[in-house]
Amino acid sequence: MKQAIKYFLARKMVGRKRSRSLPVANLEKLHLQPEVQGFNDSIYFSGWQSDGLSFVTRQAFRSDKHNENWLKIHIPGKGVWGFENRELPAGEGFVQGSLKYINDIPGKLWHIKYNGPVFKDKLEEEITLDISWEGSGPVIDFDHRGALLDVTAQRIAAEPWNRDFFKKLKELHKVHYEQAGTVRGKILWKGKEFLLNGQGVRDHSFGKRSWNGWDRHIWYLGVLEDGRYFNASIIDYDFIKGLKAGYLGDTQNAVTLAGLPSFEELALSDPLPEELTLPLLLRAGENEKMLTVKMAAFFPFVMDGVYHIRQALAHFTLDGIPGMGIAEMGINMKKYAIDLSD
Repeated sequence: MKQAIKYFLARKMVGRKRSRSLPVANLEKLHLQPEVQGFNDSIYFSGWQSDGLSFVTRQAFRSDKHNENWLKIHIPGKGVWGFENRELPAGEGFVQGSLKYINDIPGKLWHIKYNGPVFKDKLEEEITLDISWEGSGPVIDFDHRGALLDVTAQRIAAEPWNRDFFKKLKELHKVHYEQAGTVRGKILWKGKEFLLNGQGVRDHSFGKRSWNGWDRHIWYLGVLEDGRYFNASIIDYDFIKGLKAGYLGDTQNAVTLAGLPSFEELALSDPLPEELTLPLLLRAGENEKMLTVKMAAFFPFVMDGVYHIRQALAHFTLDGIPGMGIAEMGINMKKYAIDLSD
């Protein structure tokens, strides 16, 4: 098939996402499809403040595998405490054990609660976490903003088309949305109360997901000191490479980035660097702006024994404006040598 025809068809294919529109109240619900192999509903929250007190937490509800759960907290001077993938009974809504995400106002206000053990190496402590998460920007639905659809169409058109490829392509059909916000609350650890008053980001996605098919990815989200927030994301699957997404937003709106580099263009010597500079094209026709990333506290996770995700509390600078946020990178452990001893 001629490449121009393949691109035309691919562009029509990815353009269908823009016609799909779900109300925010519907998006914010737990979506379960037990009849669909590999279906996954994943919801994530993070928050931080300038002194480094921070947390990341995630729950995933899966159709044919055990559910996933994360909670990791960085307490300045005390290190990172938390857990991943404990055997916690699922409750109603976004609940696993005493880890609860409660939606008070769709698209605006959530509460994150946990009461139970957290771990650091062989140490164990009890912790109580009670945090409100309030949106400070719009809900960004990647069906309409964020995804670089022209890049996606080009990458789809460049691949050999066969039944197996289109079967794997269903991985891209997920609903995914994000939001920047503020976090307020308290963390009680070893009888000491830590107050949290800062910023955060969250996301929610549902659809088919197979960690085995992920090759590597970058997912950087932050809030700048001038109030703007951003996403810069790159992902390589084993069946398609160089997919990109990103936006720059304020309290009213977010605009899709015009361009990001691919992993091939970045040519990273270290698959999981702790510092990185990423050139971003904020708008077509402008010069590239530099996003510098310096990672601080680290929150590592292993997905299904095959995919290593390392989140980090990070200091960002975008075109000279500083900020903070979460720098996530992931690699397939079967394809990249990595020391997980730390």
